[in-house]
Amino acid sequence: MKFGIFPTEGGTSWEGVTEQCRTAEALGFESCWVNDHQVTEDDNYWPAPLMRLASVGTATNLELVTSVLILPLYHPLHVAQQAAMLDVISDGRLTLGVSLGYVEKEFEALDVPMDERAGRLIEGVRFLDEFFTVEESISFECPFFSIDDWEPMPQTVQKPRPPIWIGGWGDKQIGRSVRFGDAWVPGVVADLDELAVRKEKQRSLIGDEDAWGEIDHPLMREAVIAETHEEAVELGEKYLHTSYAAEYSGAFSHPLLDPEDVRDFERLAEERFFVGTPEEVIEQIEAMRDRIPLDHLALRFHHSGMDHETVLEQIELFGDEVIPAFG
Repeated sequence: MKFGIFPTEGGTSWEGVTEQCRTAEALGFESCWVNDHQVTEDDNYWPAPLMRLASVGTATNLELVTSVLILPLYHPLHVAQQAAMLDVISDGRLTLGVSLGYVEKEFEALDVPMDERAGRLIEGVRFLDEFFTVEESISFECPFFSIDDWEPMPQTVQKPRPPIWIGGWGDKQIGRSVRFGDAWVPGVVADLDELAVRKEKQRSLIGDEDAWGEIDHPLMREAVIAETHEEAVELGEKYLHTSYAAEYSGAFSHPLLDPEDVRDFERLAEERFFVGTPEEVIEQIEAMRDRIPLDHLALRFHHSGMDHETVLEQIELFGDEVIPAFG
C-alpha cells in the first residue's frame, strides 16, 4: 500500500512544506497531495494546486496528486496545459484529481454559475481526456466552452495520459467517476460504515470484478499520531476538533456528519480519523483495509493552527513506526 501526505497549507511560508515533503519521502511516503480552495475562513488552504505541486515535484521524487482540483471553476484548456506541463516537469508523476466544488462564494467570485458545475465537470473531464491523448489538433464544443483546431501542447510524459480521479460523495459523483474517470477518491468526512456503503455502490456500477480489482482505490483521511494515546487525543481536540466544530456545527452542515458527533471529539474520530499511538493507528488502518479496498492512503497531519514542528514530528513518527508495518 502507498502512503501520501497533505503538507501544511495556509500562511505565508513555503519552507516548511518542502521540509515536510522531503522528510516524508525519506521515510517511505510515496506521494504529496494538495487541495484547492479560493476562499477560506481560517487561512487553512492555499489556491494554485498545480503550482504548489510543481514546487514539490522539483524538490522531491514524490508522486503528485491534486485532491481535488475544482474543475468547474476554471477553463479546461488552462487546466489541461498546466497539468500537462506539470507532468513534463515531474517526468510523469502527476495524478489529476478533480471534483465539483461546494463553496458558493468561490463560484460567485469567479463568476461561474454553481448550477452548471456538474455539466462543467463532465465536459471538462471529457476535454482533458481528449487533450492528453490526441497528438494532432483537436476541436471541442459543449454548452460551456468551445475549442477550435487547437494543437495540444505539451504532450504528457505518461501514456496514454495522467490518471484522472473524480472526487465527491453523492451517488451521481460515484457514477461519474466510473463513466469518466480512472478512480473515485472519497473525501475525509465519512466514517467507515458510510465508506463501505459507497464503495459497494462503486463496485456495483463497475459491474466487472476484474475491472474492480484493477482500478486504484485511493483514500484521504485526517490523522493525529503521538507517543501516547492521551497526547494524540489532546492534539486532536486542540486542532482537528476545533477546525471541524468551527466549520460544521454552524450554518454549514455536512450530510455525512451528525451534529452530535461534531460536539464530541472521540465520537467524531471513531472509525473516521486515525488518532492515537503508532500501534493504535496501525490497528485503525488495518480495520479500514479489512472493510474496503484500499491501496493508496493520504494523510493530513496538519490541522488549522498547528505549527510546523508538530506536523513534522507526526510525519516522522508515522514514517518510522507505521509505514514499516505495511511493507
